[in-house]
Amino acid sequence: MKFFQRFPIHPLILGLYPPLMLLAVNINETRFSSGFRASAVSFLAATLLYLLLRLFIKDWHRAALLTSLVLIWFFAYGHLYLFLKQITIFGFIPGRHRLLLPLWFALLGVGVWVVLKRVKQPENVTMPLNLITGLLLIFPVIQLINFEFAVGRADAEEAAEIVKTESVVGPQRDVYYIILDAYSRDDTLQDFYEYDNAAFLEELNARGFYVGMCSRSNYPKTRLSLSSTLNMNYLEELDITENNHDMEAWRAIRRSETRKRFEQRGYRVIAFETGFYWTEWESADIYFTRADDPLGVFTDVQAASRLNNFETIFLNTSLGRAVLDLEPFLADNFVSFVNESPRQDQYERVNYTLDTLPKLAQMPEAKFVFAHVLIPHGPYVFGPDGEFRAQDDERGYQDQVTYINTRILEIIDEILANSATPPVIIIQGDHGGPGTQPYPFRMNILNAYYLPDDGNQRLYPAITPVNTFRVIFDTYFGTEYGLIEDVSYYSTEEDFFNFEIYPDTRPGCSGN
Repeated sequence: MKFFQRFPIHPLILGLYPPLMLLAVNINETRFSSGFRASAVSFLAATLLYLLLRLFIKDWHRAALLTSLVLIWFFAYGHLYLFLKQITIFGFIPGRHRLLLPLWFALLGVGVWVVLKRVKQPENVTMPLNLITGLLLIFPVIQLINFEFAVGRADAEEAAEIVKTESVVGPQRDVYYIILDAYSRDDTLQDFYEYDNAAFLEELNARGFYVGMCSRSNYPKTRLSLSSTLNMNYLEELDITENNHDMEAWRAIRRSETRKRFEQRGYRVIAFETGFYWTEWESADIYFTRADDPLGVFTDVQAASRLNNFETIFLNTSLGRAVLDLEPFLADNFVSFVNESPRQDQYERVNYTLDTLPKLAQMPEAKFVFAHVLIPHGPYVFGPDGEFRAQDDERGYQDQVTYINTRILEIIDEILANSATPPVIIIQGDHGGPGTQPYPFRMNILNAYYLPDDGNQRLYPAITPVNTFRVIFDTYFGTEYGLIEDVSYYSTEEDFFNFEIYPDTRPGCSGN
């Protein structure tokens, strides 16, 4: 307690609090490591500012008070701006930089004057500020520790549950489960994006694929959809509810019934980095990341110097938001670097997965490949020929469909050519695309299967993802899961556990 009273550490705590709090709030959507660099830079900047002010002011307590004031001023701006931007007062929007910035700098000036001229004994506020900031820091730290502990416990439980059994009689077929995020069904592409996907579907058919022309996702969100698909059942049966879905959906995806089935049969599980925490299976037998690239596919040495998505969000919730928004008047190169860094990261991550997938066919072991590829989902970083795009385009979604169609056909051809035993390949959207389409049409998805040796005969036009692995296990592994009713549970972004069932409006699909 004497230390808290005698030495002001509140500026150092405030250097750590903003990035850690932002990371804790978004921990279900990002990796823990994504916040390391931002936290280190923020803490270092706070420390240097503290020491610099102490050098000029000659008083630790006053320098600390002034440092904390500047840190709060800097980190609070972006949050205040975003809040005020949503408010309209008699047609006037107060969230404008040209109004807010002068007031914000004036407020800082007043604060500095008060600290330097009016505060007579700054040491009197050291202990309460140390305690308050220390208590504030406890909340994100505990949340992050609890989450990482839950992750570690889930991985340990997962490893303990895996019991290898004897290999099945006959050839062990590789199984590729490729999720193309937000890939819509062909009729939705035509009706809402004016995109004709018939040629791609014909190419799939020519290669022996069965395309479910009436297929729909079971849920409209990735985490809910994949929880259901990988466990071959609906959320109600999996005990995933509105209150527990953050952790339970994550567990359901990481420790799914499907994955355990393959592991029990001696399959090697292969997964990829996705930038989406829910689908990053770091505990897979082989986990492909650009940072640790087993096959030597990724060679970009500049990747580490770019900002990740978390760092960009962190900048946008601080005074950095004004710098980014006032691009014509400030550092154009800096703005381009900040805005393009996460887009370049997305571009390279997707291409890395696509470049690696066909090479897996040459690996001799029986394998279950789980590849969640964030395309054609935004941001729209690909042009139709695969070129990098620094900004979203109005036809960005369609262009990404064009690019992924070309790449997927190339990947399929290479996998089929290099597989000793014909593999099982599933190409599936987790939900449909964004944009102008009415929300229920978000449920319409691409759903294509390559099931060799007449496996396609078990498929039907309206098959939904919940039955995907029921068909595969029953067809090739002698199980008796059977089919369950195909139901699409639609919900809105604002209330996505309030489900409704909508009939399919495609002619000939309703009732299949």
